[in-house]
Amino acid sequence: MNRTVARAAALLVSALVALPGTAAVAAAADQGDGPLIVINNVYQRADGDIFNVGHDNVVGSGNGNGTQPSGIGAPGVGEAAVRIKTGARLPFSGVQLVSREGSGEYPSTFYPNYAAVVPIDGPSTAVYRSEGGAGQVRVTATVDAGGRALPNCASEGNLECRIDYDAQGQYVVIDGH
Repeated sequence: MNRTVARAAALLVSALVALPGTAAVAAAADQGDGPLIVINNVYQRADGDIFNVGHDNVVGSGNGNGTQPSGIGAPGVGEAAVRIKTGARLPFSGVQLVSREGSGEYPSTFYPNYAAVVPIDGPSTAVYRSEGGAGQVRVTATVDAGGRALPNCASEGNLECRIDYDAQGQYVVIDGH
């Protein structure tokens, strides 16, 4: 009797383990008219775009043809971009964009713990102010001969800014004090 129960349990477990693989194969074989989406622990595929979770990928980047439509997702390879991150000490109401010049489409407001990527193709400037004019940050950027954005910033009042570095290069940090 114990062997029968053990065998039945083993068969049930093996059937449950095989079920997700069987379902994925069935889904791949019967695409129908809708998009094919396959998710497993090796890769994810959605209508021709194959990407790995946790890596820098643009979903919907052109159905696997290696191109990226203009204005969608992160900047493409070779495009200059100003990266901006804000700190936790930034005023809760955020800082508002009061002026901008040049090619960058800077966000209208930055809030605490926020990040933005602003594509540029030439010199650009953005000025942000905290509520009531208590502080101001001026972000400037140019593009070097290699096509990389070179950001700079200056601050006054209750705001501070600095240039920091990571694996992707330079970025602007805006915070309060």
